Amino acid sequence: MREKLSPEKSIWGWKLLIVAIILAFLFMVIFYLALNNEPDYMPSHKQKQMQMQHQMQSDSAKDDHSQMDMKDMQMDEHTQPSSH
Repeated sequence: MREKLSPEKSIWGWKLLIVAIILAFLFMVIFYLALNNEPDYMPSHKQKQMQMQHQMQSDSAKDDHSQMDMKDMQMDEHTQPSSH
């Protein structure tokens, strides 16, 4: 009677082991994806978003400043007296 219930001899023991391994693998894949794809409301995602906004604002400010310099240069050319 002891031999009938041993997991090595029972077909259900191996099937349950395979099912448990597959379920554990699926759980680990889902867990990995959940950790790598943080939602928008996570604090670390908000920090990254704020840094990107700050960087974009500083880049646009640099662009505006360079455009203003170009306008100033054009204005200086027009206001200088021409020597014919």
